[in-house]
Amino acid sequence: MTSPDELMRSVNEFLDILNSIGSQGVSQAVDLTHLDRLVRRYPEAARKSLELYDRQFRSDRAEP
Repeated sequence: MTSPDELMRSVNEFLDILNSIGSQGVSQAVDLTHLDRLVRRYPEAARKSLELYDRQFRSDRAEP
C-alpha cells in the first residue's frame, strides 16, 4: 500500500512534469487545479477576494 507521503510526492512529480511540458492548455489546467485547492483551503479569503474584485469591477464600470 502506498503511503500518503509517497502519493503526494508522486502527485507533485506529476505536476512538475506537466509544468515542464510547457503546453498552454496543460498550464491552464494546472493553474485551475492550484486555484481550486486554494479556494477549498481558504474559502473565507476567496469569498472576500471575490467581493473586493466585484466592487472594483462595478466602480470601474460606473465611472465615465
